[in-house]
Amino acid sequence: MADAGVPKAQKLKFWDTALYMLAVSMGIRWIAVAAADGLASLTLWLLALLVFFVPLAVATAELTARYEGEGGIYLWARAGIGPLAGFICGWLYWLALMPYFAGILYFLGGLTIAAIGGDPKDTMLYLSIAVAISALVTAVQVAGLKYGKWPPNIGMIGGWIVVFVIVAIGLVLAAQGRSATDFRHASLVVPFNFDTAILWGTIVFAYSGQEAAGMLRNEIAGGLRTIVRVLALVGAGSLFVYVAGTASFLVILPQSELTRLGGFAEALRTGLDHVGLGGYAPLVIGLFALSMLGGFVAWFGVGARLPFAAGLDDFLPPLFARRNPKTGAPVPAILLQAGLMIGIVVLSQAGSSVAGAYDFLVAMAILGSTIPYLFVFWVQIKTADLPAVAGAWAPPGGPRTSRLLGWLGMTSSLVAIACTMVPSSSDPHPLAAFLKIITAAAVMIGMGLLFYWLAARRKKFAAAAQS
Repeated sequence: MADAGVPKAQKLKFWDTALYMLAVSMGIRWIAVAAADGLASLTLWLLALLVFFVPLAVATAELTARYEGEGGIYLWARAGIGPLAGFICGWLYWLALMPYFAGILYFLGGLTIAAIGGDPKDTMLYLSIAVAISALVTAVQVAGLKYGKWPPNIGMIGGWIVVFVIVAIGLVLAAQGRSATDFRHASLVVPFNFDTAILWGTIVFAYSGQEAAGMLRNEIAGGLRTIVRVLALVGAGSLFVYVAGTASFLVILPQSELTRLGGFAEALRTGLDHVGLGGYAPLVIGLFALSMLGGFVAWFGVGARLPFAAGLDDFLPPLFARRNPKTGAPVPAILLQAGLMIGIVVLSQAGSSVAGAYDFLVAMAILGSTIPYLFVFWVQIKTADLPAVAGAWAPPGGPRTSRLLGWLGMTSSLVAIACTMVPSSSDPHPLAAFLKIITAAAVMIGMGLLFYWLAARRKKFAAAAQS
């Protein structure tokens, strides 16, 4: 299943890989979501780093070394558990990217509409902006990673500028005694309620993404050595951004004034106004939108590698196993993904407001992408006692550490899945929201089983015809 169809000139070097992986693994929009739940979110950021990010980073490094080839988590589950597990793992992960992409499109649409002074309730305007951004992202990825790396790289640089601006504003306001939150008397104890349950699923999702390195392994110069160094950098960067950014937002605005969909932009405007730099708000918000677009482009490129790998394995028509010989881009897989993404955007509007559609898309993205981590950690636990791969990186403590981290990751993922199914305390119809998520998840799994059965049946008939 190995693929050597990527021209050397198209491969990502260390800093290209670092910026690309930061764009994939770090979402600065989540700090506003966390700040909306108060100081207790700082405790959750630290906890999730230890029980989810670290286990997943170690699993990514170990399994990337053990299993060569295309597909990342699809390949790991297929080789470590079996073909059906691999297909369902890859299917859920890939399909969950569609609502994730749609959620980003809503977010970018909201920022664009605010910038042009449009009506935030105009669903047709949202759809028009979403289609335009989708076409741009598709065109960039079709051109190959030589060009597709630039939006994530530039976006991540813009995102770090925004983070430093937020932290600087927080430090200035705190030094002046103008903090909107009383940190000295606030509690870091995590309350056990509906909002905390939803937040845990979101924070786990915010720390996810480093497994993408396994999907790009054949497109990264330096291979595993580069990947291990990048994963360490991503962990340190994510911790700083999430903790320092959340704390700074709580200095700028009180918890009650931070919201899921527009909290980030509002906090930026308010913070800049507080320090007399309100005139720069459009520029800083523009950099934030650029970072969002960069993350979108990065994930879009990663996601297309899954139907490409399925094409190599004959679970999808051979068409999807093709790369452009000049750019190395899996063009048919990219076009398939673009069509499904736009379809999800349109369907998510059925019977929903923009805010309601956004909440549903986020919930489905978190649920669908977290289930595959159960496969990843199970493979990590199963393979811990296998002979070490020559030249591969291993954590201190060897197999014992791998098993411990695998069980930690498995537990944190299960809790995140359960939390994702908890309806928001502000939802007027919590049972309906719960059933909507469960039904959608069941449909996703059912569709995957159907596609697997059809592919296995087709392969069986093809083998019989050749014998």
